[in-house]
Amino acid sequence: MIEKSIFEKGVKEGIFGSIKDREIDHIEYDRWMGGPRGPEKIIFKDGSAVIFKCDIRHYWMADNPDTAIREAIVYQIDKIVGLGLVPKTMVIDDMIGNVQYDGSVQDWIKNAKDGYQIERFTDEERKDYERLRVFDFIIGNSDRHLGNVLFTDDGRVYAIDHNASLIISSDDDILSFPDAVVLFFSKNVVHDMPHIVEIIEKFHANKDKILDLINTYVQDNTEMAKLMVESRINYLYTMLKKDKPFPRKYREWRNALNEEISCILRRNKG
Repeated sequence: MIEKSIFEKGVKEGIFGSIKDREIDHIEYDRWMGGPRGPEKIIFKDGSAVIFKCDIRHYWMADNPDTAIREAIVYQIDKIVGLGLVPKTMVIDDMIGNVQYDGSVQDWIKNAKDGYQIERFTDEERKDYERLRVFDFIIGNSDRHLGNVLFTDDGRVYAIDHNASLIISSDDDILSFPDAVVLFFSKNVVHDMPHIVEIIEKFHANKDKILDLINTYVQDNTEMAKLMVESRINYLYTMLKKDKPFPRKYREWRNALNEEISCILRRNKG
């Protein structure tokens, strides 16, 4: 659980916020999550809207991860590295009327289509999607699909749904990642892709800031999440600076990541 002092400080800065002072017009409910409280779209009087997701620890087993915090941290990481794809997200703990809103809220993207509705990407959309591949790999997002990538008519791309990131279970294999990552890096000359080089370099330059963020707010599987993120940043950056093609075999990636983790653990022990 988050200490009250941390929460009170976070209301004004960090991952926490509030919507209780905004005038609500109406709320639309959804139950597709399969639990007692699905996502709720909160529409404000000014026409803006957010999607509220409950903190699932209040509805399922006590050892479930704090998904609301993961949603908000991923938005903060997006800001740190300048990805610019994750809509504004924050953790709230508001009583509105007689209803408790304890979870995350994320800005609703109006007039957007998901990736399944898009026939082809523009060059800029493709670059954003490729940058997102790197982002998802580093944060360990296990739930990326075209349904949670949104496209708007003005050419913007948005990435939503990041609760399955930063290690969900202590049983998770922190070396696991989609095969598509290896395919992407091995089939492209990454060193000649400035948008990919830039995002890797930004992750490396801001590594300590990202790890501090995880250490401050993630209350479950914290060390595993930090190990995963740091080892993946280190590996991508090292390969980039070697100016060599990325390995084509999944096993080689796993072995390299495992070695990075061993180096980090040895360093921390020393």
